[in-house]
Amino acid sequence: MSYRTRALSSLERNLISRPLWVLSHISILFFKLLDFIWPKDSNLLVFSGHQGQRFSDNSKYLFQKFVKYYNNEFQIIWITCNKSLVRTINPDRSNDFQVIYQYSLVGFLTLLRAKVVFYVTLGTDDIPFVAFSRRTVTIQLWHGIPIKRISGAEIGRNKWRHSLDRLLGISQYTYWIASSTIDRNSTALCVGLPIDRVVVTGYPRNDYLIEHKNAPSSDLLARFPYLQKKIILYAPTWREKTKVQFFPFDDFSFEDINAFLEANDAYLLLRGHLADDVYVQRGGIRGKSLAGDRIIAATHDVFEDVQELLPFVDILVSDYSGIWVDYLLLDRPLIFVPYDLEEYEKERGLLYNYHHITPGPKVSTNKEFIEAMQAYIQDPKKDSKRRACIKKIFHEYEDGLSYRRIYELVKRCR
Repeated sequence: MSYRTRALSSLERNLISRPLWVLSHISILFFKLLDFIWPKDSNLLVFSGHQGQRFSDNSKYLFQKFVKYYNNEFQIIWITCNKSLVRTINPDRSNDFQVIYQYSLVGFLTLLRAKVVFYVTLGTDDIPFVAFSRRTVTIQLWHGIPIKRISGAEIGRNKWRHSLDRLLGISQYTYWIASSTIDRNSTALCVGLPIDRVVVTGYPRNDYLIEHKNAPSSDLLARFPYLQKKIILYAPTWREKTKVQFFPFDDFSFEDINAFLEANDAYLLLRGHLADDVYVQRGGIRGKSLAGDRIIAATHDVFEDVQELLPFVDILVSDYSGIWVDYLLLDRPLIFVPYDLEEYEKERGLLYNYHHITPGPKVSTNKEFIEAMQAYIQDPKKDSKRRACIKKIFHEYEDGLSYRRIYELVKRCR
């Protein structure tokens, strides 16, 4: 779930060439000037998603809650660069909200009129070619409780480029939400925002986890009946310079893992970062195809929203990804495979002592991996007290009301 901070979004890089780099920045600054003088509608809220392409993450869940509870109070709009989303989010246009294509006159004017705008990634990523003035309230919902360094705190980060990021992105945020006091302090340090502009509300996407902990999606179960069995999800984080290694064990054996899954009537789902989907689909795991029918590629085209999948998961396997921090709210077993911990700490950096904050076994062999899964299937409450301690560090609230605290924040900004 991690995107590297950058001055221009990947979408922008695909659309423009180097000679037009300056022109793109001029357009951003031109919009910022217009935004400064344009009349604002105090009731107009605009939501955006990953690079303008996806309806997902914290912005999706907050959008849905605002539509459900506050639609009479606000004009609620989702803006996207993806025309297909305009049709799929509100196909018959009968709902009491709008989905607007950004690259249209209506989209342009909507952004200028918006009083509050929500993001989930940095800089100009979610709404390309646009940066707002101080007259627009911009709230960064973010896309994962960070345990790794982000933004200017990344080891090896280009300081000049970070300054440009701050000019176009970070400095524009009125508020940034966090999930706990320690998360707020770490975030403020990483992104360089004053501590009073980082607000502890909890994550809207985790409202869904809390609500559906014991009542997973029936639609998802109907599509994938195997989810009623024991489910082990292997979801490592993204590596910028290398492909993630699933099963990085010298004694690796698909046959042994399959035998374990068969014996326990369990399924192992493999889910990398979005950038790793093709790699997983093509069976690029140690050069072998997925073996048997109990090891499944749970890529983003299969399970678009991992939050809907997590309530079905009995054991989560991960490394430095923020997904396991969300998963703490379910009080279920965690296994860690930090095969490149030393290298990752040198190249990216972590915010905490990894061994102190990870409440589960760290495995480095196929044998240890199978033993850890077997132990947790036999006793899911094993290590529960340790998980509860770590959960208190990263989650201030477990009431499923993050959306309400953000609503109160929005009301103060009008």
